Amino acid sequence: MSVQETGAWFHTTSWALVISARADRGDLELLLRAYWSPVYAFIRKKGFGPHDAADLTQEFLADVLVGRDLIGKADQARGRFRSFLKTALRNFLIDHRRKAGSRKASPEFGLMQVEDAGQMADDGSQPAADEPSNAFDRQWAAAVLALAIERVESSCKQEGLDQQWTAFRINVLGPLTKKTRPLTMENLAETVGATGPEQVSNMIQTVKRRFRRTLRQVVAETVNDPEQVEDELANLRTFFS
Repeated sequence: MSVQETGAWFHTTSWALVISARADRGDLELLLRAYWSPVYAFIRKKGFGPHDAADLTQEFLADVLVGRDLIGKADQARGRFRSFLKTALRNFLIDHRRKAGSRKASPEFGLMQVEDAGQMADDGSQPAADEPSNAFDRQWAAAVLALAIERVESSCKQEGLDQQWTAFRINVLGPLTKKTRPLTMENLAETVGATGPEQVSNMIQTVKRRFRRTLRQVVAETVNDPEQVEDELANLRTFFS
């Protein structure tokens, strides 16, 4: 799923949404759609093919997250919702392995051993080289980025900053999300109708400042402790560096 497609469903995964999803069917649907891609990415990295991973994703969201009311059991005081979700997902895959009834599945599917599930390092961090967890977080990061982009684009267009947005999209977002090559300032100025390189550079800086503020706001909506915002922003920079 592309950044834009992910963002279409990821309007927010704040704790406010998690809490409201317990009673509101619409918010529940929104929450499930927001986390479909991260859960699917996690399961794929465990070695499952696309069809099996899609089935397991649907089973986890429907039977575990909703059926066992994990949303109702999630505790905001214990930290990030996505960390809670990854722990539940690890346990779900372990249960799936148990039900399969064969230890031969372990090398083929790469499922962790039961005793490794949910283990933390001595310093309380996640075990190193946890590729499924990284895959989950990359999809989450893509969704956060997409939401920030959506909000900035909307605000720019509402305020008549179409030229500024276009310059930012071409020379900042393109290289970041699509790996395109930025234009020279001269060519970019001509493309967006600016008077020259200096003006178009100022246009980009205007939207960059807005984007940084918006990204911080989006990230703040996904954590319960303001002190976690900087850590989350650092994680985002890691995924998109």
